[in-house]
Amino acid sequence: MEISVIVPLYNAEKYIEACLNSLLAQTIIGHTEVIVVDDHGEDGSVEIVRRMMAEHQYGKHIKLTCTPQNSGAWAARNHGMELARGQYIGFCDADDWVEPDMYEKLYREAESREADWAYCLGQKDYEGGEEESEVLEQEINESCVMKDEVKKQMFVNGVSYFWTAIYSRTFLKTNHIRFPEGKFAEDSYFWWMAVMYSRRLAVVNSVGYHYRIQPDSISQRPDIEKAEIKQMIYSKLIKYFKGKGLYRLYQRELDWLYLRKGYLVPLEIEAVAKEKPDFRRIWKQRSEDEVSLNNIYLMRDFGTLLRIWAFRLFPSVMVKLLRKENEK
Repeated sequence: MEISVIVPLYNAEKYIEACLNSLLAQTIIGHTEVIVVDDHGEDGSVEIVRRMMAEHQYGKHIKLTCTPQNSGAWAARNHGMELARGQYIGFCDADDWVEPDMYEKLYREAESREADWAYCLGQKDYEGGEEESEVLEQEINESCVMKDEVKKQMFVNGVSYFWTAIYSRTFLKTNHIRFPEGKFAEDSYFWWMAVMYSRRLAVVNSVGYHYRIQPDSISQRPDIEKAEIKQMIYSKLIKYFKGKGLYRLYQRELDWLYLRKGYLVPLEIEAVAKEKPDFRRIWKQRSEDEVSLNNIYLMRDFGTLLRIWAFRLFPSVMVKLLRKENEK
């Protein structure tokens, strides 16, 4: 078995059939298993999966399992990883879809490069076609050895589009890479762990994964829990790398990653989602994580620098500006 694709399933009856049709249409389907992990939703998603297992020409390639209780996508993915038999593991959300040759291209490139993982381009598709699709590119756009400078470059400018990739199952197991508990940003933790521990990366420069943007999706709504969890995930990442002795070599780059994703973003969410924003918790956590604002990458990015300090000096002004932006 070459590829295991894990699909967390929760209240996705509107999209799951299209998602599975795209996975069963893979040019490498004869060597692929699709592990659907039911996370105890309340709609008819599971019945659709069972029907496709029975009726689709390649339905035998679907394996349906479930989490012990509703826990979130992080738990569903980890559960699927425990059952996976493929040489490589990929992830597809139940409301997304993939190109027919995505996994074959990734597999062949990974094999030819003896890579720990391989990624392709993704594309944002806006439901209803109200906005034009957007190609999701990466900083590193060619296969390479993951030298320190490459990792630094990815920490500084990379984006965690984890579902555009396949990962060696042996690589994930050897380095204990799993999804941490959390409704938000757990996929980012997984991605940055892969960046840190990988030795070789394979890249396919064509769109393979289609990420569906739904205006009412939980991932698109600002809420205070999202701010708390997002900072917690990046705090956990920094602490983990410190504990493993990996932090010092990449300190400037990891601090910059934290400041962008685990500090500024929670501040912005807090400003929009909470009736009476209180930024002190976020400021305190950054101090406890010992992430300095005296960062060379922050000094070079005037826009980010300005926003971070504006929250300190003019918090009420930032709240008004961000809420006005959010209303557009």
